Amino acid sequence: MSSPTRSSQKELHPLDAGLMELGLPISNLPFPPKGWVLLRERWGTGYAAVSDSNVRIIIDCSQKSDDKWWVHISVSRAKTIPTHLDMVRVKRDFLGDRYAYVVYPPEENYVNLNKNCLHLWALVDEKKGQILPEFSDFIDGVKSI
Repeated sequence: MSSPTRSSQKELHPLDAGLMELGLPISNLPFPPKGWVLLRERWGTGYAAVSDSNVRIIIDCSQKSDDKWWVHISVSRAKTIPTHLDMVRVKRDFLGDRYAYVVYPPEENYVNLNKNCLHLWALVDEKKGQILPEFSDFIDGVKSI
């Protein structure tokens, strides 16, 4: 794998590419976020990046079989599965205040090129990507971290 390098020009955030496709305002999220370096080569229509704590991601945005635009982020570490805190950081840094989902499909539908990889999915739309009910409202007055 090539060594990380900063791009000489501002790259288009994959989320913003999807928002533009839908005619929605762009996110204004920094890309790459602070603490992340884009790798030299593109990854298909997306980007590969590495964090200052050696978390690696591949991020892209494309229209899927449901005709909706989705951001997909593969998150990995060299020798271990990413931690919950790794996933929270990736979500915050790359998706901001938007819903993101980890999907556990039937086993025959698993796709992983790396055994130490987890995936985040975020719907690109005007509702901050929410597709499930708001599960946190079942206990009044309880807020998450």
